[in-house]
Amino acid sequence: MRALAGELLLQAWERGASVPEPRRSLALLAVALPDRDALELADAPVTERDRLLLRLHQLSFGSELSAIAACSGCSAQLELAVPVTELVALTDGDEGDERDGLSWTEAGRRFEMRLATTTDLLASLEPAELEDAQELLLSRCVTVDPPLDVERLSQAPTALERFERLSQAPTVLERFERLNAAAELRCGVTCPECAHSEVVDLDIGRFLWTEVRRAASRLLREIHTLAAGYGWSEPSILAMSAQRRAAYLELVAP
Repeated sequence: MRALAGELLLQAWERGASVPEPRRSLALLAVALPDRDALELADAPVTERDRLLLRLHQLSFGSELSAIAACSGCSAQLELAVPVTELVALTDGDEGDERDGLSWTEAGRRFEMRLATTTDLLASLEPAELEDAQELLLSRCVTVDPPLDVERLSQAPTALERFERLSQAPTVLERFERLNAAAELRCGVTCPECAHSEVVDLDIGRFLWTEVRRAASRLLREIHTLAAGYGWSEPSILAMSAQRRAAYLELVAP
């Protein structure tokens, strides 16, 4: 894996800015992992993708993930600082063999359930209704033998009820959420102003993109300053180490 610095940082910023937010994580990983196939990354479990994003953050921006949030109780500013190693441990989960998927028999049917992937999540964004998106996600990650009757499936009241009623397996959603629990990273925080406690969702892709965008903006300003001061080209400035750029920036500053 390559750290996002210099030219690679600008490439990651350009690719990330050119795609919708749900695809940015894959765009950043594509720059850092040029030997990994794009489809392979998209079809990897979300937990694996998040571990790669955390490792990329550690290589590029340090071993602590920092963010600012607003308290829902009093709107005070909350500062979060979470060690990357702790988040990596969370993505590993604690379900042992279930990390590779689940298999069970229920109501006379054999169920096979795999971990959700980025491709699955992208597909689930297409339906307008949440229940339809949930049903689509389940149908992509769960196989049933004997297969479900699609015609009868469409006659039940809601998407989830359709899936569970026809399969006669009310534990499907429960098992799916347990299997993919490690893909939903959360952090508990208490407001120092009003003592209100809440749980904050940690979207690793969004955090990393924020760091990339800020670092790229800072680097572009440095390039502009040095190019204007010395007439150097962008490639020659990017070829310098961060320390050398900083030294020249001090000299050229008015």
